[in-house]
Amino acid sequence: MDDLRQKALKVSQTLQKAHVPHAVIGGLAVAAHVARVNPAAQRNTQDMDILLRREDLDKAKQAMDVIGYRFRKVMKLHAFMPKERGHKFVEGVHVIWANEKVREDYLAPAPNVSDHGIFLGEDGVQYIGLLELLTMKLTSFRLKDKVHVQDLIEQKLITKKVEMALPVELQMRLNEVKKETAREQL
Repeated sequence: MDDLRQKALKVSQTLQKAHVPHAVIGGLAVAAHVARVNPAAQRNTQDMDILLRREDLDKAKQAMDVIGYRFRKVMKLHAFMPKERGHKFVEGVHVIWANEKVREDYLAPAPNVSDHGIFLGEDGVQYIGLLELLTMKLTSFRLKDKVHVQDLIEQKLITKKVEMALPVELQMRLNEVKKETAREQL
């Protein structure tokens, strides 16, 4: 996990210096939000995902090239992969496009990369904001996403204000996770 955090720091600082709007998302973002209130409750993750706007791809490619990554498309997935051969896809920096649906059947597109939806972690990494992260997790709604939402619930990070800012469909999914979480605590 420490290597992954170092990679996140290196990538985020590189993109910040190049003035490329971005946000670290996924499990690393969940861990960063959880760490704000309870560092011991952070969960490990295996990979790194970032949110980028398509129109910033050329600037991102130039910046990432300097630190040894090249942009690749692997079976409809986009990532910055280490230039040296022999690396697995999980070792790359996976790209999710801002304002676009990750999958056609998703309820909502990925959020925009904007100043109000970003927070700079104590570690210097630019992470997606809590509401935007929760929206992404409730949109994809895989088992690991539900577990990440449970982590946010258990740390009391999802306030009524955050909950009410979600679209109705995602509020229903959040309520489902809340019920599952309450059942598991019995």
